[in-house]
Amino acid sequence: MPFTNIAKKGQIGNLEIKNRLVMTAMGVGVGDHSGIVPDEFIEFYTQRARGGAGLIITEITRVNNVHGVEEYNQLSLADDNVIPSFQKLADSVHQYGTKIFAQLHHPGRESHLVLNPSVKELVSSSPVPSRIAPEPTRALTIEEIHSLVKDFADAAVRAQKAGLDGVEIHAGHGYLITQFLSANDNFREDEYGGSLENRMRFLMEIIAAIREACGSEFPISVRLSSSEFLDGVGIRHGITLEESIRTAVACEKAGVNLINVSSGTHFTGNTIVEPTTYQQGWKLGLAAEIKKNLTIPVAATSVFRDPEFCDETLGSGAIDFVAMGRSWLADPEWGEKALSGRADDIRKCLGCMYCFETVGNALCTGEGHAQCSVNPYLGEETVYSAPTEDGNGRKAVVIGGGPAGLEAALILAQRKFDVTLMEKEDRLGGQMYLSSLPPHRGKMGNFIKYAEKQLKDLGVDIRLNTEASAEAIKAMNPYAVFVCTGSVAVLPKSIPGIDGDNVYVASDILTEKVKLIGKKIVVAGGGLTGMETAEFLQVKGNEVTDIDMLPGLGLGAFPLVVMDETSRVAQSGVCAMPGHKLAEIHADHVVLEDTAGYQVTLPCDAVIMCLGVRPVNQLGEELTGVEHVYMLGDAKKSGRRVTNAIHEAFEVAYNLM
Repeated sequence: MPFTNIAKKGQIGNLEIKNRLVMTAMGVGVGDHSGIVPDEFIEFYTQRARGGAGLIITEITRVNNVHGVEEYNQLSLADDNVIPSFQKLADSVHQYGTKIFAQLHHPGRESHLVLNPSVKELVSSSPVPSRIAPEPTRALTIEEIHSLVKDFADAAVRAQKAGLDGVEIHAGHGYLITQFLSANDNFREDEYGGSLENRMRFLMEIIAAIREACGSEFPISVRLSSSEFLDGVGIRHGITLEESIRTAVACEKAGVNLINVSSGTHFTGNTIVEPTTYQQGWKLGLAAEIKKNLTIPVAATSVFRDPEFCDETLGSGAIDFVAMGRSWLADPEWGEKALSGRADDIRKCLGCMYCFETVGNALCTGEGHAQCSVNPYLGEETVYSAPTEDGNGRKAVVIGGGPAGLEAALILAQRKFDVTLMEKEDRLGGQMYLSSLPPHRGKMGNFIKYAEKQLKDLGVDIRLNTEASAEAIKAMNPYAVFVCTGSVAVLPKSIPGIDGDNVYVASDILTEKVKLIGKKIVVAGGGLTGMETAEFLQVKGNEVTDIDMLPGLGLGAFPLVVMDETSRVAQSGVCAMPGHKLAEIHADHVVLEDTAGYQVTLPCDAVIMCLGVRPVNQLGEELTGVEHVYMLGDAKKSGRRVTNAIHEAFEVAYNLM
């Protein structure tokens, strides 16, 4: 279907944008420690320009090299030697009619001294350390504030000289300018503190300085947090929507051409980068309220994934530009596919947070870069190109339709192998399908839908309800076999009663092979699978207790995901009992043992085992005589991530000789 609202040209000041799609700033760790834009980063952005982005906003780009560094390999506009590399970036992006802004940034206290080694304290509006990663912090002097205003203006001039189309001032997400805007952070008693007008002064002076230095026609965007959502964590003095409206109005009066609306601060990070449970459009109302008070255009983020939803949102007039981040990481061709009516071909973001999990260390050390669960090309744009079509019709058999099997079959088919995919179940997806079944986790199934569509278009022979055997596979005379047979739940035989009729595994529950309603249930295992299964059962009308021998639920998983899941488990009414292991199972109760060895009896009607999985790989051992046999995903090593399965399958299938 045509998405006419997405396709409409947009206007930011006197700058025409070819469509209504904005790629927002994201740190991916592909920069250079010197601050220049390396070729790898140019290719990263160029692919998104070629893929349909109307406006690209660079990752946070520092304006000060002394105390303004946020990432080890961060882009910089703090000195003139970076201008040629930014010019090269602008020229490359402009080939596709895409415009590009540099996002000017100072982290304030939300950084680390190891990244700013020439100072002994981080800087902020007030001497208040970060609540997330506290390090020594001091207040900026008035003279330093004036100097930083000049730093922002000088950086904007460099961006203009390099041929970039505009700049964005990052005044959200708890960074330095937000630390002035928020009464929760700003305790100054001079002209930069107190009233909102005073707290806005730093931002207003930056806008005025850029406007004076770059002229009245040079586009300026300001990124604002519509709300810090601190009231939800018991803090009553953070930025509210009402204050953000006043700030946005002041920005327009000061000459700003675009307001880019986000939300949150580091303390409420899930409202900035939302886990998979957040639904599209959940915060659109905040941006819409800001837009009602402005005449300049508004861009906004809100977990945008589907072109249909984006087009409807634009058509409603709620915002003027759809701003997306992770969607462009998962599929650099998101825009081109949407605009050409191929929405079903978009490789959509899962919201799994793996990109942020992997980039964390890279941003501090420079080692590695962000990775995407469903896009192995991310950060490797100069290493991998489209798969070479050299399969020459050779037979390849893929056993198992989980994430590893789907990715292997996809790459092999793109390489023109003759691919047969055999799956014993009546549907594809494996463990990934199961992860899409708990409440609010449907996006985890996005990759399955995408891969199935691509495989059918490529002519892959998909055989569901097919139990593969070594004899049948050998009879096909395959050149290569990819064993992606997955895993099964661990059921420790050492636990008395484990074979009881009241003992089930997560897959029984999530697929509703077993339906339990109005029961007292113990879920053994407090990892993500255990918590999700517990929530699934609780909302079905059961009384659920989730136990784990570790001192907390979700330990070892990415903190933002754990924060989201533990809060949802608690809100659903699940009783969490960390520090307890399952000792015995009986028909009407279980015996638990705490860390001190004391036993507790807990009445229950059913026990759900979520203590991990073990590989199913016997078939691989039986394929003697087949030259190219590869064990992938859980069949190779269980208990890993969707990412491991997909990336491992990609590497092997891509490099198969």
